[in-house]
Amino acid sequence: MNLSPESLENNGYKLIDKLDHKELVPFVQQYLFRLHYWPVIYLGFNILMLAIIGLLIGSSISTQPDFNTNNALSKLALGFAFAFLLIPLHEYLHAIAYRLCGAKEVSYDADLKKLIFMAIAHRFVAGAGEFRFVAIVPFAFITLLGFSALPFLQGYYIYTVLGLIFTHATFCGGDFAMLAYLGFHKDKEVVTWDDKVNKVSWFYGKPKST
Repeated sequence: MNLSPESLENNGYKLIDKLDHKELVPFVQQYLFRLHYWPVIYLGFNILMLAIIGLLIGSSISTQPDFNTNNALSKLALGFAFAFLLIPLHEYLHAIAYRLCGAKEVSYDADLKKLIFMAIAHRFVAGAGEFRFVAIVPFAFITLLGFSALPFLQGYYIYTVLGLIFTHATFCGGDFAMLAYLGFHKDKEVVTWDDKVNKVSWFYGKPKST
């Protein structure tokens, strides 16, 4: 959006929420486990991935006499581990999305104790549509890339990619919580901006024009 943080109130926006980045976990828990379509998509996708993995292993055990369950599970665990290596890519994809929306300054922050990683667009005011785009890009890109790779894999490495897709999707809880937050305020035109100095995100809103 072509607005500065200082001009929001003059344009009819009122402060609705302040998110201290140290309080991100309670924020995510508040919005990720409520009845709304974004949390349903998030939980449903992860349950579906577990079901696919379980059914694939179960079917292979019953139809392939030489199927090595231990090998399949070890390759699956490898996928879980590889997902952690995707964290920098995940945040970089957020940064690319921010820059495509017009952000000039994007940085990164992390709380390793809580396994929290963030891409921060300092003082960039993002509208709801822009923020949805920024939030969903890493999940969509990595998920589609993973599924696209499956036809080219042989042997047990299919479980590595399935494990990676599943684990990365679970890491996207914060992104889906932000999407749910916008959904719970769909009666307003919501904008948000980050303050990297004070490690705070601000949410402003105004009634939607009819």
